[in-house]
Amino acid sequence: MMKVRIIASISIMIPLVTVITMLIRVPIPATQGYFNFGDAAVILVSMLFGPYVGLIAGGVGSSLADIISGFSNYALVTLFAKGMEGLVAGAIFRRLHKKSRFLFYLSGPVGGLLMISSYFVFESYFFSLGNALVELPLNILQVVLGSIISYMLYALVYPLLTKVSM
Repeated sequence: MMKVRIIASISIMIPLVTVITMLIRVPIPATQGYFNFGDAAVILVSMLFGPYVGLIAGGVGSSLADIISGFSNYALVTLFAKGMEGLVAGAIFRRLHKKSRFLFYLSGPVGGLLMISSYFVFESYFFSLGNALVELPLNILQVVLGSIISYMLYALVYPLLTKVSM
């Protein structure tokens, strides 16, 4: 029964991450990338459904958004970066959310740090260090806003999900 629940969660969360990533896109000409709110979805999915669902839904959903939106040059790095963000954020959240009211807030930023560093290495190599530095503050902002949004949504959504019996 648990495997069915995980597969169902993944199959619903991949398109959710894709759509949220595509909803608001602000192009960044220096790196041919874009600012988005997909991190909020990746972190929220990881918090609600765990690190493995976060890994798959975050990586595949975000990559699909890149491909559909015409940013396919980022699809592979996005698969890795957002997948790792989901895995790490979900793992940290699972370990700390019952132990500390404060420490679990590190799950989004720590997972996001992997995303930020993955894109920075990719952009430094394929574009230039200067162009990668242009996008760095935007990626940091994306993680900070995504973390805040996901924590607020978690507080609203989690009580509803527990009533439905996850």
